[in-house]
Amino acid sequence: MTSIGNRILGWDVGGANIKAARIGDEGRPGPAVVERPFALWREPYRLPVVLSEVADRIGNARTMALTMTAELADCFATKREGVAFVIDAFRAAFPASELWVYGVDGRFRSAAEARQQPRQVAAANWMASATLVARTFPDALLVDVGSTTTDIIPIVAGRVAARGRTDSSRLRTGELVYTGSLRTPVCAIVRSVPVGGRRCRVAAEHFAVAADVHLWLGRIEEADYTCDTPDGRGRSRAEAGARLARMICADRETLDSAGITAIAEHVARAQVHQIGRGIRQVMRRLGSASPGVAVLAGAGTFVGRAAAEETGLTPRGLASEVGTATARSAPAAAVARLLSELVVTEGA
Repeated sequence: MTSIGNRILGWDVGGANIKAARIGDEGRPGPAVVERPFALWREPYRLPVVLSEVADRIGNARTMALTMTAELADCFATKREGVAFVIDAFRAAFPASELWVYGVDGRFRSAAEARQQPRQVAAANWMASATLVARTFPDALLVDVGSTTTDIIPIVAGRVAARGRTDSSRLRTGELVYTGSLRTPVCAIVRSVPVGGRRCRVAAEHFAVAADVHLWLGRIEEADYTCDTPDGRGRSRAEAGARLARMICADRETLDSAGITAIAEHVARAQVHQIGRGIRQVMRRLGSASPGVAVLAGAGTFVGRAAAEETGLTPRGLASEVGTATARSAPAAAVARLLSELVVTEGA
């Protein structure tokens, strides 16, 4: 059996989810993966405890690779503060482990270096995923639809060809679309929906989220609804329908199932169009070098597939190459693999 000293634990720490991937176990073809929902902005002080709980589930390691998006959580005044907080949480949870933090330039930094260069390590998880995907798909768009956001990363001739490096620049270039398969409020996807053959404006309230849409339409199961519900009620299809009805200030006594389905289908199409617009923007910039294949990853692969088909790309699931769990947690698996290769190279 492989000792703990040979393992590497990769982490992708976001504001709503924590994902970990462990590699280095003899006889295991791929990484062990754990995903844990955690609303960091509500209880930031609990992060060290949650990290320890995840490590207990997946198996600890003396060497850890970290990428993060948690620094954007609104419990932090600045990204610098957020990066330092996450690093401190790892130090508290794993004082005996060696921590390396991945940056948008594709380099690993020590915890001390990362603390001094927060902008280099903030929101770098997309680079890790794309770097690893480029080895199997040298010409492709990586379309990673998570619970909250969508990454659209061009890979050309085996190299990551993204223009943006920060979240702000990636939003401008179309490489980051702030819509996801679970947590996105419906009012951030559409301004109106069809009701009885006519258009009706939606309430600008956090009444329903994308998870309600996809659960009602049967595209996710109740167990896949891992984020909080907007009203604090349950995750059944009936409860999701009630939340969707509330988007037009109605309820299940005034809106039937057919009406809710019409709303859900409209919102789902609009979300696909949002991602499709980002894909087209990236493709226009690339011109003749634009790939014809979309590699799909993340919890919302079904949304990414629809957007790829809408834009004329051939969809390829990353899960078929690395397994479903790894494809859902690609950045964590990627940083673990990339660090393991660096360790082997330096030790050779």
